[in-house]
Amino acid sequence: MKDGRTKSAADSITDQVLVFAKDKGLFDCGIIVVGLSGGPDSVALLCILKELKDNNGIDCEIRAFHCNHHIRQGVCDEEADQVRELCGKLGIDVKVIDFDCIGFAEQNHISEETAGRLLRYEAFEQYAAALEKAEGKKVRIAIAHHKDDIAETMMMNLFRGSGLEGLVNPKSRTGRIIRPLLCVKKSELVDYLDSRNIRYAIDQTNLTVQGTRNSWRNRFLPEIGSFYNEDPAVPLTRTYKLLADDLEYINGISVETYKTNRRLLSGHPVLQVSGTRELHPAILSRIIRLLWHETFGDLIDFEEIHLSSCRSLMSGDAAGEMTIDMPFGRKAYRCGDVFGFADKDGIQTLSCSIAGEMGFLVADAPVKIGFDLHDIPQNGEFSVKISNSALKLKALLFENIGDLEYNNFSWFCPTDVIRDGGITFGNCSGLGTGLRMRRAGSEGSKEITRLMTDLKIPGSARKQIIFAEKDGEILWLPGFGHGKGFTDAKSRERYTADLTEDHTSGSLVMFTVERQ
Repeated sequence: MKDGRTKSAADSITDQVLVFAKDKGLFDCGIIVVGLSGGPDSVALLCILKELKDNNGIDCEIRAFHCNHHIRQGVCDEEADQVRELCGKLGIDVKVIDFDCIGFAEQNHISEETAGRLLRYEAFEQYAAALEKAEGKKVRIAIAHHKDDIAETMMMNLFRGSGLEGLVNPKSRTGRIIRPLLCVKKSELVDYLDSRNIRYAIDQTNLTVQGTRNSWRNRFLPEIGSFYNEDPAVPLTRTYKLLADDLEYINGISVETYKTNRRLLSGHPVLQVSGTRELHPAILSRIIRLLWHETFGDLIDFEEIHLSSCRSLMSGDAAGEMTIDMPFGRKAYRCGDVFGFADKDGIQTLSCSIAGEMGFLVADAPVKIGFDLHDIPQNGEFSVKISNSALKLKALLFENIGDLEYNNFSWFCPTDVIRDGGITFGNCSGLGTGLRMRRAGSEGSKEITRLMTDLKIPGSARKQIIFAEKDGEILWLPGFGHGKGFTDAKSRERYTADLTEDHTSGSLVMFTVERQ
């Protein structure tokens, strides 16, 4: 009688999981990879999914993935062997990988628990992406979080001062991560395994009160349950569902607001600061999170302290570039009306994109291209790729000024300027600083770095701005102006009139820079 009741309860769990998962669309994929630690939760998840597969409840392929963290000497290897044995009995393919979790934790000055989580989820994602590419099927990763994890995580995050996102966590799906067991309690999973006579490993550290989660699991929540004479997971799950509805509504508004204020700079997502001035802090915080997630693909360790720093960076007017350190060596970046995130090597790329939007031309690295009149074929066109960029420099010789068609994006250079010694196209990174520019029609000149400061070109981009130079003088700064010749209709009239009075041929070279 007892065995019959237990088996019936176990069968009921598989039905619960199927109904919950289908309602959330968790199994809408071709392959499910189970994160299999060897403990009761993940073993139950694997076995339940295998039963559903065998009973035609789901069509997905089931596979397993085990991470050996090598934290508990000898024990971790035994668990890896148990995982292989279980998967062999079930006829499920399993991939086992090894981590030096302790070394990674020491190197990055984080706890072993955090190190394991970071390495594990990174490995999950890499394996799933590779599998997706090889098999041509959508892959999702199943994690064995259950109802008790909801209660523990809610209380942990509550006492950390978390907002709604922390309280409505873990979610049934986050990206490709799915959690089909959030509808059942751990005790039900253990009963399920016992009824099926399925072995599983027990991490003895989980039975202690060492660590925050273990303290909540093994001490605080049982004491609360004893005081209220009710399992705390029950009311906390009700609260979780209520907060989840609120969060869904607020997130909907946040996504629409994000779309309104987001734009792309050379494919890099950024926020337009001026559009966020009047936003409620709850919405502003969420669109900052959305930007972080779109930029890096995760929200790992992006916490309230980082949000507060970002909100401060976005407030007020920005004088030049400003950055703030973020997790994993990343940076929050502000320049004028632009706010974005980048890794430490991506700040220059982002600033160059801003300079490009301002009308200036940039290269990713040093540029130095020598050029003289002999490079241009008679009555022909000369072109050369500007290294470290997607730009091409073109030059066309005009012997008759009457053939000129005004082009606001070109530089018309008198041939006598480049007849003796030629000119150089480059940037400060390739040619150095100390160069000066006197704009045509102006009496004074400025050192190039000072000029770029006055033009409010982002500091990280200034060494990459392309210009034409000869003998230490900037002859043309695309996006700003020229020192010789003309670029507009008014200066053209004046210049051609002078040529006519001098009875010269009026030979000119038209320079243009085009994107390839």
